[in-house]
Parts: sequence; C-alpha cells; structure tokens
Amino acid sequence: MEFYKGKCEFWDEGEKPISDLEISIAEEKLGVKLPQSYIELLKEHNGGILKYPNIFLEENAKERFTIPEIYGIDFEGEQNGVGILASKYWINEVGLPESIIILWGDYHSWITLNYEENTENPSVVYFYEDYLSDNEKWKQIKIANDFDAFLRKLSRGSILDPKKLKPSYGRKKQ
Repeated sequence: MEFYKGKCEFWDEGEKPISDLEISIAEEKLGVKLPQSYIELLKEHNGGILKYPNIFLEENAKERFTIPEIYGIDFEGEQNGVGILASKYWINEVGLPESIIILWGDYHSWITLNYEENTENPSVVYFYEDYLSDNEKWKQIKIANDFDAFLRKLSRGSILDPKKLKPSYGRKKQ
C-alpha cells in the first residue's frame, strides 16, 4: 500500500486552481481560517478526484474507507449544496454540528474539518449516520488531529487484501 507523502500527484482529476483572493473571500464567508496544506492543494486544483482515496478511520483498524474526492470552493454551488461553501446548507439539512466544514459527503457520511476544539488548526472527523440509536443521529470518529496528519493517512491501492482472497471458481483444467 502506498501512502501520500507530499504535494506531488495528489489529484487524479480536478478543477482549475483558485486564487488567494477567492480563498480569502471563502474564509470570510465560512468564518474560519482554512488549513495551509488544504489551501496549497486548492491552488493546484480547486477540489477534485483523489489519487490517494483510501484511509483507515481509526488507528490499528483493518477496515478502510474510500473518499473519492475532496471538495473545493464553489461560489455558485453555495446555494445548491456543492463545495465547502455549502457546509452551512448541509449542516442545517441533516443536523450536523455547526463547528464543521464539509470536505466530502454522501448524505449518510461526511469527512469534515472540525473547528470545535481548535479554531486555528482543525481536526479531521468522520461523521456517520447511526441507524441504531433513537436519540443520537450522528456518530463521529476523529481521523486525524489536523489536516496534515489526515493527508499522511491517505493511501492508494486495492481495498481488498489479495492474500485473503479465495482462489477463483473458474473452470477446472482438463
């Protein structure tokens, strides 16, 4: 398994880079300072599909989660639920905590920057819908203490472990 080790080759496909001015406007709208490493990635591609889409949600976990993309800043998407500026829309729509910025989501699970504990250097938290609880809709797992640590946990490669696969059930040799 290959882990992400730096800026080079982060994006598989992405939107055109974004300017410092656009980033400043977005930060003002969101009311937060975005992590510097996230800003640097936005200057390469303003969101897009990842070359390193897999992550272990917890330390020493065997189960990986796939994050197909990370959102960028989309000023037009703010009203229709696209990009990080749509975070407030989704927070209100599904009842997520107000202290987050959504980096990716599929309505039932979300990867977020969580500003609750640290407004200067947010942690990265995975929120997922808890279908078994009557009183708590969202469960959460802290993936990393900050965005840089999150990036170091991203990997690429197969989610399946080839050593644990059963032999093919193909035709018998004659």
